[in-house]
Amino acid sequence: MNLQLSDQRIRATCRELVKAHGSVSGRRLCEELRSRFGAVGKTMRVFRIWREECQKPAATNLQLPVDMVLLQKRLEAAEAAAAENLKRAELAEFRERAHQDHWALEVDGLRQEIASLRGPGKILPV
Repeated sequence: MNLQLSDQRIRATCRELVKAHGSVSGRRLCEELRSRFGAVGKTMRVFRIWREECQKPAATNLQLPVDMVLLQKRLEAAEAAAAENLKRAELAEFRERAHQDHWALEVDGLRQEIASLRGPGKILPV
């Protein structure tokens, strides 16, 4: 029978072992999964989850559920993206102002040149 263990079950088992024994090896986690659920799951996936759970600082591991950690990571990514977007918007605004200033000066210079060519005292038609 093909028994698929959920990530949540693997994480919960890993946390229980860490809480009970301090540090836990990947093999120990696999043995515990086999004894509890009769299956281990894909080795790559189990060891990835084991690394995620065992490499966290102990305080984070005991205080925050996985959902909160994932939400924190998403929040940090969103804040970084927002800061990058703000930086890009400010740069675009600076470039637009520089563009407008450049062409305003260019038009003004051309108007002055035309006025000087027509002669003093004459009004330019617009």
